[in-house]
Amino acid sequence: MWYIILFFVVVVFPVLYLHRRKVLRNALRIFMYHHIGKSEDESCGSFFVSDELFARQIDLLLAEGYHPVSLSEVEDSYISKKKLPERSVLLTFDDGYLNNYTYAYPMILEKKIPITIFLTTGEIGTKDGMLSWDQVQEMYRSSLVDFSSHGVNHQRLRRLGDQEALSELTVSKTQMEGQLKKTVRSFCYPYGSFDQRTRKLVFQAGYLMDFGTRKGVNHWPWKGNRPLLRAHVMRTDQLKHFRNQLATGYKNGPATWIFR
Repeated sequence: MWYIILFFVVVVFPVLYLHRRKVLRNALRIFMYHHIGKSEDESCGSFFVSDELFARQIDLLLAEGYHPVSLSEVEDSYISKKKLPERSVLLTFDDGYLNNYTYAYPMILEKKIPITIFLTTGEIGTKDGMLSWDQVQEMYRSSLVDFSSHGVNHQRLRRLGDQEALSELTVSKTQMEGQLKKTVRSFCYPYGSFDQRTRKLVFQAGYLMDFGTRKGVNHWPWKGNRPLLRAHVMRTDQLKHFRNQLATGYKNGPATWIFR
């Protein structure tokens, strides 16, 4: 019995460890943000991150050798089947809040870090606290902020019939393409709400990739068998949680110290 245990300790575990390290080097990490700012607004719930913590997170990922990429790079890599840079990171913001422009945008200009914002197009320029189309266009012209679809009205697609869901998908895509003069190729599910039926509708509507809200890292190249995984960044997070998510896609657990 002892030699079986020794075999696992000396041979199996090291092989698995090295394989996992290789997978993680080539994996795409995606982070999900919502609100960012200098003062915590209780209406933001748990989805608030201070601009100070966001700056520290960017500094950390750069200091530890991670490679920020744009959504366009990710989409082009998927189309061409070419590799992304090792330890790639995609920073995403959901919905299109005004505080993304006020606080995140100046910071990414200063640090030259690309980000992506998934827009709820029906609320852009029509609702307090949301971006205007002029601000969206200004950020897009910087070449550091990319945009893609989060639907028109932030609906849970699983609760909608086929035609209503397709309207959410196609109208938002058309609105963005008209405003930005670009092909919108990715969709992010509001509330992470999807099933196999709604995934088919997403691709039927002309999207290339879909993004969810489940945590983890994405093996690359992406197989398309499930929406891309994203690590949540929350109000109560500390810098150590971000470091763990960079390493493994998870905030806590054995993998966060084994594979750091």
